[in-house]
Amino acid sequence: MQVSGLHENGETDNPTTGTAKRDAAFSSGKPGTKVDPGTDTAARDASFLLREALRPVSGLQRLEDCGLSVLAGGVTPVIRNGRAGFAGVVTCGSVHVCPCCSTSIRRVRQDELEQVGQFWECQSCGLVMMTLTMRHYYRDPLKDLVEKQREAWKRGFGQNAGRAWREAKKAYGIRGFVRAWEVTHGANGWHAHYHVLLFLARPLASGRVQELQHLAFEVWSAALVKAGARMPIEISEKDGKPVAVKIDAPDRGESGKLARYLMKGQDGKSRWGVAAELTRQDIKEGQGGHRTPFEIARAAVAEDADPRDVQLWQEFVAAAVGIRALYWSNGLRALLKEMGFELDDRTDGTVAADEASAGTPLARIPAATWYRHIARRKGRALALLHAAEKGGAIAVRALIETWGLTWGLDVQEPDVFEAGTVPTADEVLQSIERETLAARMQVWRDEFDRIDRDRRANRIVRQAPGAWDARKDAQAAQDAARTADGPESFLSHLHRMRREALAAATS
Repeated sequence: MQVSGLHENGETDNPTTGTAKRDAAFSSGKPGTKVDPGTDTAARDASFLLREALRPVSGLQRLEDCGLSVLAGGVTPVIRNGRAGFAGVVTCGSVHVCPCCSTSIRRVRQDELEQVGQFWECQSCGLVMMTLTMRHYYRDPLKDLVEKQREAWKRGFGQNAGRAWREAKKAYGIRGFVRAWEVTHGANGWHAHYHVLLFLARPLASGRVQELQHLAFEVWSAALVKAGARMPIEISEKDGKPVAVKIDAPDRGESGKLARYLMKGQDGKSRWGVAAELTRQDIKEGQGGHRTPFEIARAAVAEDADPRDVQLWQEFVAAAVGIRALYWSNGLRALLKEMGFELDDRTDGTVAADEASAGTPLARIPAATWYRHIARRKGRALALLHAAEKGGAIAVRALIETWGLTWGLDVQEPDVFEAGTVPTADEVLQSIERETLAARMQVWRDEFDRIDRDRRANRIVRQAPGAWDARKDAQAAQDAARTADGPESFLSHLHRMRREALAAATS
């Protein structure tokens, strides 16, 4: 069967033709994700507070700097579609560890996958999701499981794949994949697994899905054993369901829901959409006694935290840093582009930074003010976001003035430039002048504060009686020594003064 934009041998039709036929609705690659007006910010606030609580227990410098350290110059509160954020601060881009960056990155990737799924189905192509798990026990360190998992993937489906999988790709029309890494923790320890979205040249019948599942198990089990992992189980003896390898094929029309997910019902039985399995680990909850990493993180920073939860979180951080949230197979992105779909080429770090800084600027907070009065004062940064969302620039100004700060000095009007333009020399000079004035005012304030502290503590140093006369005599002696003959005379005067001072001190 021939499909639009894709032949059986994997070659594409004329790219120009494919682009012309593309539906206008598929317009990914836009920086930022729209936030609907009136969006509930409770989840954002929870992530903000969780990030703050995780700084001292995670042992990750990137997380300690995220949302706190200033990039250059100052911080700019911004607002977009009712949601406020900060531009000019560091964003770590840690999709697995940072609650704030994870939410931004996963939301953008989820929206992109949704459009990819819709586009791929409109070309009469097929999609299936393959889940790969491995046997584990409570004593297995997560780092060891991750290394064996990665090695098994290379041997089974990656760069070192054998003939069986290479032939299966041709037989089933597999044109590429998107792989996501996920981990949970339960009674049997860490449960690391892959979700792999397979892009097929044509939809598969249910019988063919079962055949592919069995073949994938043979490949995966052999690769796990060669990587030093335990031999997996294909079918559960309890319920007859697949264990190590499971392949799900969405019904016709469900590919449009690829990146959408269903909110969990009170009974806990509502299932997730396929793309949510790939992306939304920031809000997903574990099932069957398993906890997601962010559930462990929340337990680790609770008031009555179990020390074991802190250890589990630190173990996860050490193993998860550096693992991609989504991995696209070689050639798939190029294939989609030739078919007429433009993907978002931004890195996770860029996505997190863009999501945080996109919006209308409301004020400009110099670095000195940010560190001294906001970042290091618990709750003030979040209060500033709430004020921006409630009343914009007016509310921001009112709030900072309640903190004893002066508008125009401590916090300034935002630098607003037209999109795509470069600031003029006059605008740059004005910005530098404001920064210089604010820095000078801060120096004077620091000096006045020091004087006031000394006065309150009654620590003004008073000179002992006769100290001034002694200094005058010493200065006269030095002047006389300088006019004497030769350096030896000057040195002799110094030695004599030293002996007299020692004698006076011991008498």
